Amino acid sequence: MIGWILDRLGRRWWAYREGAEREFWILETGRDIVPSTLDLSSDEPRATYARGYFDAEGGIPQSQEARFYVQFVQKNRGDLVEVRSAIERLGLSCGRVHNPSASVDPNMWRFYVAAKSHHDFAARVGSWHPRKRSLLEVRFGLERPG
Repeated sequence: MIGWILDRLGRRWWAYREGAEREFWILETGRDIVPSTLDLSSDEPRATYARGYFDAEGGIPQSQEARFYVQFVQKNRGDLVEVRSAIERLGLSCGRVHNPSASVDPNMWRFYVAAKSHHDFAARVGSWHPRKRSLLEVRFGLERPG
C-alpha cells in the first residue's frame, strides 16, 4: 500500500525482508519524501522524527550484558546535527557529532545519547523497530503500549 502511494508521488522506494525466517519487511525511501522544512516546534514531532531516524540509522547493543549505548551514525553530517538538535530540544543530553575514524571513512559521522538520558530516550523517543523496541522495553522495564 505505501509503495503504491510513493509510486503515485513519483518517489523512489525499495522493500526487503529482514532476516531469512522473519515476517518483517523494511521499506526504504530517499530522504526527499520528507518536507524540506520540518515542523519540529513541539515535542511530539521531535520525538517522532528522532524515533524514525533511530530506527533507520541508530544502534543499541543486542546483548543485555553489554554496556548500554544509544548511537546515531550517518554519512550526512547535517542530518545528524538536525536529529541531535531535535533530541536535545526534548531535554535529553547528547555527545557531540564527530567522525570516529577519519582514516577509515572521513565521511562517516556519529553521536551518542548521554548515559544520563538513556531511560528518558527509551521512554520518550523509543523505537518502532521490533528488535530495538523489545531491547529498550526489557532493559528499562517499559510497558508495551496497548
